[in-house]
Amino acid sequence: MLFLFLFLLVVFMLIHGCMVIIRSFFYKVKINAILEDISTVEDLVYIRFKDFLNVTAEVFRRKGYNVSVTDKCGEEGRGLILNDIQFVEIWKHARSQLVDVETAMKLTKCMQSNSIYRGMIISLGDFKQSTRLFCHKNVIECINGEQLLEMFKEVQKRKDMLETSKG
Repeated sequence: MLFLFLFLLVVFMLIHGCMVIIRSFFYKVKINAILEDISTVEDLVYIRFKDFLNVTAEVFRRKGYNVSVTDKCGEEGRGLILNDIQFVEIWKHARSQLVDVETAMKLTKCMQSNSIYRGMIISLGDFKQSTRLFCHKNVIECINGEQLLEMFKEVQKRKDMLETSKG
């Protein structure tokens, strides 16, 4: 009886492990499909935060960064770390909203408490002038919605295939 129980437990663990791998694979396919379909900043507004975070992480991976998701810093308790030296906070709010200096101050405090001395705030909107000045003094890069869209377009594979077929 114990042998049967152990056998069933091992079989369950194997099936569960396979399901996790399959689910992970299909989620990566979904993230890549979302990335390839982005053509305007408005497209980014309607993506769930979790997917937006992972699509942005994929953009940085395609740009050559080592990317990991962290719960040490960021909007909704999650952000990114690039090359183990830079925190990225993603501020996903309306395009009309301007990032306040307080957001940058929170990121600076988080960076200091984790011994990270470079940061980046990504927003679909833009930044107040006081926020940009604070960020410049504290080695935090400000990426607005239009700049983010350009980053997406730079790494989209669809664009590369179209240019290759024209030439």
